[in-house]
Amino acid sequence: MSGFSAYVREQLKAYVYLLIDPRNGEVFYVGKGNGNRVFAHAQDALKHTDTTSDKLEQIRAIHSAGLQVEHQLLRFGLTDRTALEVEATAIQLLGLGELTNKVEGHRVWQRGRMTTEIAVSLFDAPQAPEIKERVILFRIRQLWSPEMSAEELYEATHGWWKLGNRRNDADYAFAVNQGVIREVYRINSWRQRKPGDRDWQHDIGKTSKRWGFSGEVAEELAHYRNTSVRHLFKKGESSPCKYVNC
Repeated sequence: MSGFSAYVREQLKAYVYLLIDPRNGEVFYVGKGNGNRVFAHAQDALKHTDTTSDKLEQIRAIHSAGLQVEHQLLRFGLTDRTALEVEATAIQLLGLGELTNKVEGHRVWQRGRMTTEIAVSLFDAPQAPEIKERVILFRIRQLWSPEMSAEELYEATHGWWKLGNRRNDADYAFAVNQGVIREVYRINSWRQRKPGDRDWQHDIGKTSKRWGFSGEVAEELAHYRNTSVRHLFKKGESSPCKYVNC
């Protein structure tokens, strides 16, 4: 089958679909669509041979084996908004690393899979205990999501920031998102951004380069995790970095 009839398309409305490899029965892609979207990927793999992606390469391998991609509908009769939510849920449940999808899905950082402790912290995080250590609070804004790996969270926090010499007085760095501490790090050293680092090209031609720290998770300060430091920021304060006790 290469497409639905007009009547079937009308009845299906928005839907969430699965692409399945018939060689092992495993889902390798989850998508949201309308009309004949579910069939478009296999057609693209054949028509646009100069385009590559993990998804298209797997489809071509299936065809090379003399087989066809299996198409399934996970849910249909949906609104577009609901279909986006179902798609994101399916991707998170199956695991992005097991699929050829490049992104997790719609607003997973806001409403996606998370521990109950993190869910509470999104809406009712207790105020952080008095911070007595010498700390820099780094507001990572939209870079954080409940599903971030430890490596991804460290990468988002350790650099790259506009900082002066005052940075050398800090012993710890806190990753802060929406006013809540998500991780705490011990600062071991500082260095300026260089070629190969994330967004390093933005420093080209500038006399003042951004800084990043090397460090490790500070388990001795674990009691600060998922607590709020909103009270430490003035209303309307937009600076991404804030010094505490240094």
